[in-house]
Amino acid sequence: MFEIGLLLLIFLLAIFLIGHFFNRKNLNKFLLKEDLISQCFLILSIFFFSNSLINFKADLGNLYTWREVLFLSSIIGLIVSYYFKAILVLIPTLIGIINWWIFQGSDWAFLLKIKTSSILLGTFLIMTTLYVIGNIYEKKIKYKRFAKVYLILGIIAINSALLFLSSEEGLRSFEYMTIGLSFLSSWKITIPLLILAVFLMVLILYSVITKTLSLLEVVFILILILFFGILVFLPQQKIFINGNGPLSDDGLIWAIIFNLIIFFEVLGLIFSGYIRKEVWLINLGTIFLFLLIILKYFDWFFTFLDKSIFFIGAGTLLFGVGWLMERGRRIAVANIKI
Repeated sequence: MFEIGLLLLIFLLAIFLIGHFFNRKNLNKFLLKEDLISQCFLILSIFFFSNSLINFKADLGNLYTWREVLFLSSIIGLIVSYYFKAILVLIPTLIGIINWWIFQGSDWAFLLKIKTSSILLGTFLIMTTLYVIGNIYEKKIKYKRFAKVYLILGIIAINSALLFLSSEEGLRSFEYMTIGLSFLSSWKITIPLLILAVFLMVLILYSVITKTLSLLEVVFILILILFFGILVFLPQQKIFINGNGPLSDDGLIWAIIFNLIIFFEVLGLIFSGYIRKEVWLINLGTIFLFLLIILKYFDWFFTFLDKSIFFIGAGTLLFGVGWLMERGRRIAVANIKI
């Protein structure tokens, strides 16, 4: 358990550093300002504390589960990160909160045969909350150092989830998610979803009032919330013919929907970088765009299209995106000169 968590931490720290520091100047500035060694010791102490609780679980008569240990460790990590202003501690803490909801919510759903699409909705609400908080922190001097952590983790989590759902394996998971009873049958799932939804709506309203989010961002976020909210009320979906066969008509429609969502999400990320004049945001969006195109080739798209047609279409698409990006760059440069 500890080794898996440590490997996950190292991997996500690497993603964070790559996503946040695209040039040496920013990286050197960060290394000079932050006491990385002390923060690493704080992280390890929380991991050792969690590992100790898990090892003592059987000796204490299984009074608690490893999911409760994960939740407790995440709360402690959140307190420690804010008290010591430890950015690196905040990263695994937020990841731990997301993982706790996924594992604990899935356990509740499994016991009561609830649709796991409700767990997907809760996960999306948490990810979006991170993104909105990151934007709010950008305007707060006291919490500005935490802003990029929330922003980057929120962006990576949301786009990774959408990228997975747009894949063949993701569509199979989505088909499974629609099997079962409504989440309203379980108060353990319903109450957290309502709390998350209300909290997120309050944050969005605050962001609109303080103008920390653009109108287009707010509209796109609300559309995604509505979309994932609709998913939890869907009846069981038949995505593949005979289970392992090709996509059904409904499955093809869902495949198109999920792929369009991730495509426009990535484009919005890139152009948001141009509007905000944030190079790291543009680079992160560009990475996701190339990942999207490459993964689509090796996923299921080429089974519907000839590979030559796929490359022609992808080339045309990239040409159009490149032209739009160049136009955005020129507009941004013109605004800077003004």
